[in-house]
Amino acid sequence: MSAAEGWPRSRCRWGGGGEAVLRARAEAAGYRRLLRTRAAEVEALRGAVGALHRQLEGLRDRRSGELAKYQERVAELEREIGEAEAEMARCLREYPALLRLRMALEAEIAAYREMLEGEELRLGCLAPP
Repeated sequence: MSAAEGWPRSRCRWGGGGEAVLRARAEAAGYRRLLRTRAAEVEALRGAVGALHRQLEGLRDRRSGELAKYQERVAELEREIGEAEAEMARCLREYPALLRLRMALEAEIAAYREMLEGEELRLGCLAPP
């Protein structure tokens, strides 16, 4: 038998009758509002997480592009260093030959100088005073 069928309100199992039911309903409504609020917060956080994931992917893509650019530049610089080392090695191989040539030319210049000085002395002695 229910209250509608004639049970007195005081015999209701919640004890306070309608007042307790109203409190329970109000409490349930409060919990539903809280649940909706929390659900909205969860959705907002999911959206924020999604945005952060997209931003992270964008940063990863950009970093990958920059990394590839830097690796390319490093390879280019390594090639330039190799070319400079090869040029330096060639210069070091040519240096002794150039040094010998310079010494030979200096010796030849010295010999011509002596010849000129000797010729000037000889011509100076022959010239009338």
